[in-house]
Amino acid sequence: MSNFTDFFPAAGGGGGGIPKYAEFTASGTFTPSQDLIDAGGRIAYMIIGGGERGTGGAGGSGGAVIFGYETLNSTTGCAVTIGAGGTCDNCDGGNTTVAFASAGGTSITASGGTTVYYGYAGGGWGHNSAAGGTAYTGALGYGRGGGSTYYGGNHNSDDLAAKYGSGSSSAANACDGFVRITWFE
Repeated sequence: MSNFTDFFPAAGGGGGGIPKYAEFTASGTFTPSQDLIDAGGRIAYMIIGGGERGTGGAGGSGGAVIFGYETLNSTTGCAVTIGAGGTCDNCDGGNTTVAFASAGGTSITASGGTTVYYGYAGGGWGHNSAAGGTAYTGALGYGRGGGSTYYGGNHNSDDLAAKYGSGSSSAANACDGFVRITWFE
């Protein structure tokens, strides 16, 4: 049988890790802390590829949105490469990669949006304006397909606040990728 204090330590005495996170909107390096490694090295991640820019009357595809977990065992820095959103008509979004392998995990890549005209790249759908309707919403709003008039999925003017990885119309650049890493120390 366990003691109450095994689960609820005395005041001022720990009782769990402190939540931490790192977000990347531009390429950089994630360096695991020694405290993270000492706590087991477990991280959660969300990695989003760059969106595609549409062309003509069609919206571009959103970038892939990948959620997962890794266990790291080293404080070696992990390169983070953020995929750029497409900046010319029918230009694909760039892949977003985190090289967790540097610190003992597995490297993860979220593909950028590609293949306009109902194209799909794991995150969002582009659609042709003649077909009407709404583009796919992605995951939690990230990686949404572009509409024929606006980015982020709809024809509605209130949908102009696209999230990371969203595709666009031919009238606007698509959104860049994004990385969020969370852990406890």
